[in-house]
Amino acid sequence: MPSVDPAAISQRLHQAGLRSTRAVLGVAELFAAASAAWTPTHAEVAGSLAQAGEPLNPVTLYRLLDRLVAAGLLARHTAPGERAWRFQWRGTDDDAAPVAVPHFECDACHTQFPLQNADAPTQAVADALRRTLAEHGHQAARVDLAVHGTCAGCRWPASPAA
Repeated sequence: MPSVDPAAISQRLHQAGLRSTRAVLGVAELFAAASAAWTPTHAEVAGSLAQAGEPLNPVTLYRLLDRLVAAGLLARHTAPGERAWRFQWRGTDDDAAPVAVPHFECDACHTQFPLQNADAPTQAVADALRRTLAEHGHQAARVDLAVHGTCAGCRWPASPAA
């Protein structure tokens, strides 16, 4: 399990304009202490917090997760075949540019499919976008790349069994 640096988390929250409340720190530390492969839904985060003796109101948790995504501490995506958002820890290293993982999102069923084979070219595009923004005085917090269309399952649905 990764080590948790509460000071680094508090610093990152402060830089993002977020207060280091007990709830915010509890959620951020929960993600930071978990395996990088842990990508829970809102309900799974709520369950983990309740097990740890730190239950949160569901609406408060939704808002808090949204703020952590906006701050760049969490990534938000849906897994293939699901409609629920999943969240993943992005870390607290401000010097490291977040890796952009492109997704294809079906506009019919709203499933997102990560395009893992596009890593090197996609990262080059994300880096070019960050450089262009920096040249204009902007600072990119994250780069989200998504292609929208219709997935194979929606284009050619399986015919019903006869």
